[in-house]
Amino acid sequence: MDKDKKVFLFYISERGKTLAESLKSFLGKGEILRLKEAELSSLWKENHLLIFVMALGIVVRVCKEFIQEKGKDPGIIVIDELGKNVISFLGGHYAEVNKLTLEISTYLSSHPVITTTSDNLGLPPLDLWIKKLRFFIKNEEKLYEVMTKFNEKGKLLIYLEEFLEYGLPLGCERTSDPSLADIIITYRERDEKKLTLIPKVLWAGIGFHEILTEEDLEKIFLEHFKTLGLSFYALKGVATIDKKMNFLPLKNFTLKFNLDLRGFGRKALSQVQTLSYSEKVMENIGIPSVSEASALLASQGKLLYLKQKYSNLTIAIALESFKKRGKLYIVGIGPGALEYLTIKALRILTQIEAIVGYKSYIKLIRPLIKNQEIYEFGMTQEIDRAQKAIELALSGKDTALISGGDPGIYGMASLVIELLYRNNLSLEFEIVPGISALNIGNALLGSPLANDFAVLSLSDRLTPWETIETRLRLLAEGDFPIVIYNPRSQGRKTQLSRALQILREKKAPDTLVGIINAATRENEEIIITNLLNFPEEKVGMESLIIIGEKGIKLLGRYLIAERGYERKYEGKFKISPSYF
Repeated sequence: MDKDKKVFLFYISERGKTLAESLKSFLGKGEILRLKEAELSSLWKENHLLIFVMALGIVVRVCKEFIQEKGKDPGIIVIDELGKNVISFLGGHYAEVNKLTLEISTYLSSHPVITTTSDNLGLPPLDLWIKKLRFFIKNEEKLYEVMTKFNEKGKLLIYLEEFLEYGLPLGCERTSDPSLADIIITYRERDEKKLTLIPKVLWAGIGFHEILTEEDLEKIFLEHFKTLGLSFYALKGVATIDKKMNFLPLKNFTLKFNLDLRGFGRKALSQVQTLSYSEKVMENIGIPSVSEASALLASQGKLLYLKQKYSNLTIAIALESFKKRGKLYIVGIGPGALEYLTIKALRILTQIEAIVGYKSYIKLIRPLIKNQEIYEFGMTQEIDRAQKAIELALSGKDTALISGGDPGIYGMASLVIELLYRNNLSLEFEIVPGISALNIGNALLGSPLANDFAVLSLSDRLTPWETIETRLRLLAEGDFPIVIYNPRSQGRKTQLSRALQILREKKAPDTLVGIINAATRENEEIIITNLLNFPEEKVGMESLIIIGEKGIKLLGRYLIAERGYERKYEGKFKISPSYF
């Protein structure tokens, strides 16, 4: 959710208020109000989100007089007071209400009601893609027509103007023939019979005499763009030498058209290789070019048109280099059951564009998947997974690379970071922690890890067995509780036997051991045994083992590590019989 979006939660009963308070905690913000129609008009703004905890009919009656048109109304979600249904009422795409509806319904374990056709057909929301890339829609009346065709056919052809590169939504293909296209993405003036999207990608570099008026600038700019066949809507900003940035008519011109204004010093401008050379500029300023050099510096791209001289003004046009990149989230999905997924992971997975992961992990989060692109990989394809996730993010798509448990504990995080640095890539990424197998295993057994402990993987696919064996010996000698990951698989059966042999050499045969199989899943199994009677045949790919130490004891069915409380606070260990 947009961090600047204001959230208001309305209720009419105490039951509704209780649910609204829970939703406020989940969303991390929000103002809770008892419904009063008089207040609603002042809150009816496009950057607001209104959540009504009440019957849908009430919401329809109180909102009908305020509803205007798509893009100008607030996003609205309706939830019944029992939290059984979450309804995306208004702003499914433009206010991203559909995504939030899915997040809230997952949080409440309720039924999401989404009626937009594209979502129900599993198609990406075209209008949301346009909004995200901040395209100007030249002929908005064509958008509904194109979206209807997309919903009916599931396919669109898109023409990209020369030098433009954008990651296209699923179901959209690029065509080199604009006459065949359903959508044209261009910085030029073209036939408006097609849905025309204009990206702000042009920079105008200028040199000028400070006798120009704001009206002069506007007239010359519009004339220049018309002559070149460029769309003025594609102009992102104006650049010039820094000492002229404060020229008031120029400032007013850029403010009027919401343009960026950038200035560069003589040293920076002199280091840019340009195609044109001006004796006059060299004589007056000491550099060969202002307009072309500043256009190239601001755009960090390529020069489209050499400088053109007008009365008291010179203009050069450059195309901004393609920089649209998505963000990569490396998401820990926990031990398996969705109830152990963190709220942050839940939000990301329900609003992300693409998800990459091991096929068994994808299966675990399948109930959260609506319209996301899914890329499944088999076992041992970690590098392929990481590469695909990085490539998707570099292409402009916000992407989640999922990792079982916590991505930083025998997970995908370190591999992604290494790939980015090895390839000298600049990409925004975030590691989203999850509940690790050791956390859930510790909880299911009791609390055997309440004191110092160590963690070791028996997988020798990446770490030499000699290294694993050396570490295991040292840990056993130190008498730590040892959490063992990856103890056994179809292709690795001897490693566990060898590990047990080493442990039996260093630890007593009655050392307590906990085995957790398929934690939090349907076939979950918990075994408490000891080193002497360890059942190797019960251990597989979904197993976690916790080897005890001298200070661990069995209380009922729970393994616990002694922290020393009883020794230090012995007198406080009794609970009064009056509470029994």
